[in-house]
Amino acid sequence: MKRFIFKHKKLILISTGAFVLIMAGVYFVGIKPSSKVYKVKKENFEALISCKGEIQSEKAVLITIPDVFGDRTLEIYDTQIKDLIPEGSIVKKSDFVGLLDQGRIKQLKQNNEEAIKKLLFNINDAKIDSAVELVALRDGIEQFGFDLQYKKVELEQSVFESPAYQRTSKMAYERALRQLEYKKRAYQMTQKGLRAHISRDETMMNKLVEKDKKYQVAFDGARILAPRSGMLIYGRTFGRGGSRKLTIGSYVSMQNPVIATLPDLSILDSETYVEEIYISKIKVGDSARVYVDALKNQEKIGAISNISNVGQEMTGFDSKVFKVNIRIASDNDKVKPAMTTNNEIIIAREQNVLVIPRSALFLEEGKQFVYLRELGKITIKNVECGNQSDKFVVIKKGLKEGDKILLNKPENKDS
Repeated sequence: MKRFIFKHKKLILISTGAFVLIMAGVYFVGIKPSSKVYKVKKENFEALISCKGEIQSEKAVLITIPDVFGDRTLEIYDTQIKDLIPEGSIVKKSDFVGLLDQGRIKQLKQNNEEAIKKLLFNINDAKIDSAVELVALRDGIEQFGFDLQYKKVELEQSVFESPAYQRTSKMAYERALRQLEYKKRAYQMTQKGLRAHISRDETMMNKLVEKDKKYQVAFDGARILAPRSGMLIYGRTFGRGGSRKLTIGSYVSMQNPVIATLPDLSILDSETYVEEIYISKIKVGDSARVYVDALKNQEKIGAISNISNVGQEMTGFDSKVFKVNIRIASDNDKVKPAMTTNNEIIIAREQNVLVIPRSALFLEEGKQFVYLRELGKITIKNVECGNQSDKFVVIKKGLKEGDKILLNKPENKDS
């Protein structure tokens, strides 16, 4: 009998415990076993814009294609880089840097030389033809002069003839005189025309000869030399896909003439690009932290020194971006141009404020709220937010220090 009572009490205890657990489940339903809870606390807050960049010198001596390449009469337009010494090389003044496509310049020069030969042949032919034509005209004038002399004599002898014959002789003489004057004027006009034609060809010849000299300058200038001593950094080309470094095989032109630079290592920037949705939040002088990848993310303190006025499209971004330069203190000679960086631009700072993760903040019908866990229950709590970063949000109203909130939506809440 006692044994039966003991078993009965044991069964009652087990049933009671199960009931308690079931009731407790009513309060905790919706909380996943893996759900995380965040305890609200006060912290120092920073709103950051994270962006990748590359170390560049603010001041640098530019190594460009020769100015003669910009002469449109040469029709070079753009040219290919055929050789380029390794980036980062230390060069001295007049050291070899690179080589542009001399083959194309040589071909253009040969074409120009052929044009010179052809034009020279035409000029010589024109001079010979002109000389022959003018000689024939002079001979004609000279022969007509003899005829005029004959008619003059005939006119003088007509005084012994009838008045009618005298008038006829006079008319014949005057007509011959007019014809001689006409032939002389025609000769002068022909002479001027031939001279003008030859002069135009000679002017063209002078231009081609001058062009040939420029081709030679371009050919010699295709061998690029260092204008001064320094560290060589490759230039960049810009397009819809963004900027990329020049290398062997790249094309350069007067629209993009920089082949390489010799930077001033005393003033270094991290050149980065910021999306247009954030550009209104930053200004020149804003603080930033620069982490140099090659130096194991060594931190450098910086500040924005320049913001581009014009946005551009670039691969990897959904919207236009603006170029931003972050000036850094180059107190470490290991920091070199072309090193990549991770940058954090600080757009807001607040001390000792309530901060929660962005993942704990939800938005429905224009209202921002969190899931507050209090006394085993989950309730929706509307909040007013302040500054935000990509990871955290400042809470101005709705929560207090020590509150516990869920980092994800409870299962029993509608999606």
